[in-house]
Amino acid sequence: MTEPNNHALTDNQKEQALNSLRNEIASLKFQLTKKKDRIASLDVMLNTVMESHTAEVRVYEELKDKLEDVIEKLRKRVPHSDILDYLKVKDRNPFW
Repeated sequence: MTEPNNHALTDNQKEQALNSLRNEIASLKFQLTKKKDRIASLDVMLNTVMESHTAEVRVYEELKDKLEDVIEKLRKRVPHSDILDYLKVKDRNPFW
């Protein structure tokens, strides 16, 4: 069985304990704010990378489609000048 604590804290000790707790709370709040800021920064970076990746995938798909079209035209023995004209028109009109 433990003995009761008969040592009462002095006002100065209480004040020091309160100040220590206040400082610890302030430190934890600051660390939390820094972590939240870092998370927000990483979120922005992730969004930027994802947008860039999506744009690159679109470009890849467009080039792949063009290449498949050109290969098909070559198989059909379409003249090269017609293929070049086709590519020029397709570059000007992305919805074609």
